[in-house]
Amino acid sequence: MSQSTPELEALMKKRAQLDAKIQNLKAKEATQQRKDDTRRKILVGSYILDKNQKAGTMDKIIQDLNKFLSKPNDRALFGLLPREEKTHPQTQPEAV
Repeated sequence: MSQSTPELEALMKKRAQLDAKIQNLKAKEATQQRKDDTRRKILVGSYILDKNQKAGTMDKIIQDLNKFLSKPNDRALFGLLPREEKTHPQTQPEAV
């Protein structure tokens, strides 16, 4: 393999720098998109909570959350007990 010229080495170095910059900008965009999505969820949740508290329909929301939430920590935020794990009865092999 022939030795790279200084010009080629400089271009390759510049390319590596640009690739790193592109990757960094993509990561920043993805982070911002996640932050924006989280903020939207918070605002929608806040709106729904406020609306239902004023209407006196929080019981319906809690019932829906009881069906929806599965993680014990999430359930505890709304005063819900942890879900009982559904166990599948093990079948005994039939005696021959």
